[in-house]
Amino acid sequence: MRYVMLVRVDPDLAATTTVDDVDPWVGEGTRRGLRLDGSPLEDPSTATTVRVRDGEVLLTDGPFAETKEIVAGYDRLEAPDLETAIDYASRHPVAAIGALEVRQVWEDFVAERDGEMPPTRGDGIDYLFLHVPEPALLRTATRETGDPTPWVRSVEEQGTTLGGARLKDEADAGATVRSRKGELLISRGPFAEVAEQIAGIDLIRAADLDEAIAIAAAHPTARIGAIEVRPLVAG
Repeated sequence: MRYVMLVRVDPDLAATTTVDDVDPWVGEGTRRGLRLDGSPLEDPSTATTVRVRDGEVLLTDGPFAETKEIVAGYDRLEAPDLETAIDYASRHPVAAIGALEVRQVWEDFVAERDGEMPPTRGDGIDYLFLHVPEPALLRTATRETGDPTPWVRSVEEQGTTLGGARLKDEADAGATVRSRKGELLISRGPFAEVAEQIAGIDLIRAADLDEAIAIAAAHPTARIGAIEVRPLVAG
């Protein structure tokens, strides 16, 4: 099964706590076939949150919500079960200064593409999209208005997608992992510090922020919630 792990950091703890280098953790995941890929994100101040209301694109500087533990990176994992993914996440250095939110991917949310995938553009800036529906607006979406399939096919044809995932929100499909004073703390389900949960991610390669915003604004989530657009750390 596939999982997305959102790496969340508490800036106060990060400022006062020395943590181990992440390379051994990455190396373990590579050797065991648990880690597919991942990247740190640029500072939250570089984020742009995109909403579309009544046809108007609304932009807000910064992340979609102020939280104590900010999203600072992501990893895509593959594991036989959630317990294996949790065990691996628990050894990430950030467990001591934040939280690792492990979420199972909803594999068949968008149907597989018929035919060969067009090539992804070679040049550009890579962005992570965090999809955050508003519960009240989500209830107004229909299968037609909320279906992301046309958008997915569009970014594939444009060569701007590096992949994406819809995340399950059931308690048995995820967990948030922390380590404090040597004690492992595991909370079942999605990250519980905010009312509006991250429902999915997309990785997009765009020429610049303006193009990334335009791509985000075309997604159904922008009309029933918000999409946080944040650049990945280059290299």
